Amino acid sequence: MDIVAGIFALAYSGLVLFMLAASLRKLMPPMRAALTAFALSVTVHGATTLMAGPQALAALGFWGIPHLLVLPLLLLSARRQQRALENR
Repeated sequence: MDIVAGIFALAYSGLVLFMLAASLRKLMPPMRAALTAFALSVTVHGATTLMAGPQALAALGFWGIPHLLVLPLLLLSARRQQRALENR
């Protein structure tokens, strides 16, 4: 069951980060949108998991580790989008 929860956390983190970055991309360049999406997501998820009481550290790891695993893919995608914009 722990593996299923980990896969869910990874999928959820990826979905949140990429959708938020895509929304922010309408307002700012791709790399800045990606970093802003990451910062917003970590802030919101970090703050809410710290309210978990005695299980706060486990909850923070449950959301923090998947966010860190998705970050390189998010930055790679933003870099590719930035290059595509520059080549127009």
